[in-house]
Amino acid sequence: MKRISTIVLATVTVGAAIVTGTAHAAPASVQREDGPCYPYETESADGKLYCSHENGVWTSKALSTAPKVSVGSPCPKLGARARARENHGIVECQQTEQGLRWRNIR
Repeated sequence: MKRISTIVLATVTVGAAIVTGTAHAAPASVQREDGPCYPYETESADGKLYCSHENGVWTSKALSTAPKVSVGSPCPKLGARARARENHGIVECQQTEQGLRWRNIR
């Protein structure tokens, strides 16, 4: 009888070790615009960014819905961002000798 209870106890202990194993979640990237993202990430926690699998970086959803602009054309506000009509890259409104103009940043 003692031998049977030892086998049962050992079985329960082994079963508990398997059940209490630790699960590991996939790592998450720092969710900031232009920051790198993992292929399995799709949207930021706040819903403002999406992971562009084209270049593996977080991109503003506002950029994907904004009208495309021409590189070198006048822009309205320093630091504003948009998509370039010519190359579909990201452009930023920067100060130039000709005033505020759209310039490629990536």
